[in-house]
Amino acid sequence: MKAESHPVPPVFDWLDHFMALGNDGALREIGKRRSLSDGEGWLVGIKAVASDADVHGDVWERHPGGEEMLCVLEGRAVLTLAGEGGAETDVLLDRRRCAVVPRGVWHRLHIACPGKILFVTPGHGSEHRRVAAQPQLES
Repeated sequence: MKAESHPVPPVFDWLDHFMALGNDGALREIGKRRSLSDGEGWLVGIKAVASDADVHGDVWERHPGGEEMLCVLEGRAVLTLAGEGGAETDVLLDRRRCAVVPRGVWHRLHIACPGKILFVTPGHGSEHRRVAAQPQLES
C-alpha cells in the first residue's frame, strides 16, 4: 500500500505574524501586514503588547462587520466599551481571559501589564476615531 503524501504546512513564528481567514475557510499567512483580500473576512493573530501604543489605545474602534474576540494570553489589559449616551464600561482581562466585543460597539484597549494578546477581528469595514473625539453613538 502506497502512503499518501501531503504538502508540508508552513511553519512560522506566531508572534506578531497575522493570518487571513477566508470566507471559504482557507487560511493565508500575511506576516505583519494587516490588509486582506476581498474574499478574506477575518484577521487572526497574536500580538506582543507593552503599552497602549501597541494597541492604538488612543483610538476608539468598532466593527460593523462582526464581533471581535480579544484574549489575553499573558499580561493584563483593560477593555473599555462605550455604551449608549457615552457611558464607559471597563472590563479587566487578566492572563487566560477572553472577551467578545459585540458587533458595532465602540471599544479600545489599555495595557495594564505587558504581555501577548490573541485577536480574531473582522477584516473589513472597521471604523476608528481618536479618544479625544467622543464616539458618536447610534440611538
